[in-house]
Formats: sequence, structure tokens, C-alpha cells
Amino acid sequence: MKILVFTDLHGSLNSLKSLINTDDYKTADKIIFLGDVAIGCSRPNECIELLKKMNCICLLGNNDSYVVDHIPQVDFDELSSDKIEMINWMIENISEENKKIIKSWSKDYSIVVDNKKLYFTHYVWEDYNNDINVIDTPSIKEFNTRIEMFKDINADYIFFGHEHKTNYFFDESKHYFCLGTSGLKNPGSYLVININKNNDINLEEKFVNFDINEEIKLMDLAGYPYEKHKIKNR
Repeated sequence: MKILVFTDLHGSLNSLKSLINTDDYKTADKIIFLGDVAIGCSRPNECIELLKKMNCICLLGNNDSYVVDHIPQVDFDELSSDKIEMINWMIENISEENKKIIKSWSKDYSIVVDNKKLYFTHYVWEDYNNDINVIDTPSIKEFNTRIEMFKDINADYIFFGHEHKTNYFFDESKHYFCLGTSGLKNPGSYLVININKNNDINLEEKFVNFDINEEIKLMDLAGYPYEKHKIKNR
């Protein structure tokens, strides 16, 4: 079995189009998107419609939740005025039909291969005063914090995004893989999970190039409020 996983597309249609032209996409048995199609670039509608045609498993990201549901108070208190402006732009510009599609996305997904459970999510969701939100991102070096974050997840492999930086680590019971962003950095990153006939699991991060300059040009034409450093070359 071959599984292709990507995350944090953030409305970058060029990145998604480049991804579906890869041999990995064409030969994958299962495709999983870990969320955050909204906020970042100006073409979330086109990305959502293409994701639907790709027939991939789509999970909800925190930015997606902001747009189709609400901003939890604990997050609202910490968001900059620029981020609030971007969220409001998305709320106005994502079609009602596509908002319904986003609302149908689950917060997690799992599969079991030879008694090994693979768990996929955008990040850790928590109930904060009866409000569901994504917990704060720890320092990249704080692996023990991440292990503590995912302690209640019963799985052998945990795959997540949100941080926009790739990290792989493990403890005595679990493997943890944080995927980098596919849409806000060029080249965009994605993960290939290969499970062979012996059910051995092999993980390989790969990259795909896309046109950042065109995304920025289209953001300008659409009147999208953004900080240019958010989308950049690696």
C-alpha cells in the first residue's frame, strides 16, 4: 500500500496542481490531506474543488474551522489584526457550497495495518471552556511536549501538520511525524508512506516545486490581505 499525505495547503492552487502531476500521486492507493486549505493564498475555492475531484480524505485544520465555524475566544485573544482581516476575507470569499464541504471534514482519521494503527490529524484538538480549538504550538525542539500532547492517542504512528516544519521523532511506543507545509513554502513538501508485503512501514518526505510569484500576483489582483513573508521559497 502506498499512502500520500500532505498538509497546510493554504489556498495555494499551484502547489496542489504540481502535486497531482507527480508519479507519487498517480500511483498512490490512498491520499490524505491534513487540513488548512483556508488562509494564506487567495484560491481556497479552487483548491477545495480540486481536492473533491481528487477523491482524497480531507481533515479539518484550525484555519478551516475559523472560516466555517468561529474563532474560539482563546485564539481570538492571541490573533493579530492582520490575521483577523485575512479570516474575514476568507469568510466573504469562500463559497457557501465549499464551506459545507469543509464542515463535512473530520478532525482525524486512522487505519490499521497488521495490528499497527496509523493516526492522522491536523494537530491536537482540545476542549477549552466548552470551545474546541487547536492547542498552542510548542517550540520545535520540545519533542517531549509533543509526546505529552499526543499521550491520549492510541496509535503506533501519528501524522500531523500545523507547524509548517518537518519533524520526525519517536519514543518507546509511538512514531511521530510532523509534515511541513505544501503550500506556503516552495518547494512544497509531502510524505509518502510505503507499506510492503511484510507490512513494514517506510516514510519518505518529498518535495514539489510550484510558482510562488504567480500566487502572490493573484493575491494582489484579488485584493487579498496578507503578509508576503508568509509564502516564500525555502
